[in-house]
Amino acid sequence: MNPCLKTDIAPVTQTVNTLLLRTYALLQTPLTGATLRLALEAADKALAIATNFGRFDLEPRAQLYRGHVLRAWGRWRAAWQAYIRAASVRGIGFSGTDIKCLTRECLEMMRIEDECDPERKKSMMERKGARMVRFELDERTPSRIDEVDGTQSDESTDGHVPAPEWKRRGHWKP
Repeated sequence: MNPCLKTDIAPVTQTVNTLLLRTYALLQTPLTGATLRLALEAADKALAIATNFGRFDLEPRAQLYRGHVLRAWGRWRAAWQAYIRAASVRGIGFSGTDIKCLTRECLEMMRIEDECDPERKKSMMERKGARMVRFELDERTPSRIDEVDGTQSDESTDGHVPAPEWKRRGHWKP
């Protein structure tokens, strides 16, 4: 990720907005596979530019347009994920966008797809497996503070790390 310099802010914003405008314009035309591919490509490019330049204020907007393209394409799961990521969209032109309603519609369509084609759902579960987060012990993480070379920023020379200020004041309860 490249941090965005003040001189880069306007050109990056302009480029992202131009790509999103292209996405919007393509969605206003008769929807074909080629049109949807071009629209998704423009939205993906806008997202990549916003991410590369650290413009986290533009990323949700790009995700919103990705969601619109994927929804028009009938790719409900991907659209739902894009809308979830776009949930922080704010600003002019987005006050009429009801992310909650869009995500609800995608969830409903996913449920309908699963009911209509239970074999597809079963094969997806077999292929992807149950989704869960697994935490593994990192072998590189020292188990004790004295195994770390040198002293930590808050560590005294005897290896003792003082409790944080909020913990010493009694605001923390285990």
